[in-house]
Amino acid sequence: MARILIVEDDAASMDLALRIVRLARHEPITTMDGETAFAVAQATRPELILLDLHIPRLDGYAFARAVRREPWGKDLRIVAVSASATPPDRERALAAGCDGFLAKPYYPEQLRAVIDQYLPTHAKRTHKDR
Repeated sequence: MARILIVEDDAASMDLALRIVRLARHEPITTMDGETAFAVAQATRPELILLDLHIPRLDGYAFARAVRREPWGKDLRIVAVSASATPPDRERALAAGCDGFLAKPYYPEQLRAVIDQYLPTHAKRTHKDR
């Protein structure tokens, strides 16, 4: 089981991500703004962060840059999850320090594939192991 930090300020999007993370048998940690997410990430060291880019108090771009400046944040996996999905938006997210990008709206299996792709191998388990 891996810890996955979901940073999302939209209730419906948070609910969907929570359900998918739980169905994948991982531990969700939730926050709704960038400043809180930074403190939570520092304290809990999640294996994966699902990051909305347009969040209050520290947007996703600034959050990713701040995490990457920290020694504890250099190896964290961060995936931007955003409705702003133009090529420049994607490039900006990757330049800020995100490892990947998932456009909203997404199908549950798309988020599940992202989770499986970006979790470190030590956090992955087969269904038989769970």
